[in-house]
Amino acid sequence: VRGDANGDGSSNISDGINILNALFSGEGGLPCADAADTNDDGLVNISDPINLFQALFTGGGAIPDPTVVPGPDPTADSLMCE
Repeated sequence: VRGDANGDGSSNISDGINILNALFSGEGGLPCADAADTNDDGLVNISDPINLFQALFTGGGAIPDPTVVPGPDPTADSLMCE
């Protein structure tokens, strides 16, 4: 599920924090880099937690499918899940 970066079954503020920790502090990994790619641009970078926080708190930054039911990323990229 795109947006569930920590793999706990829901998309919330902890997922954005998990992405930030993986990017900047070296803490924790991303069980599914594809889920952390919240804007589906094929990269995991600072734009992903920003997009997630916008979707969660301001109604902006739509998160592309799959967002409800787990499934494959419909966009071809090199990001994988463990």
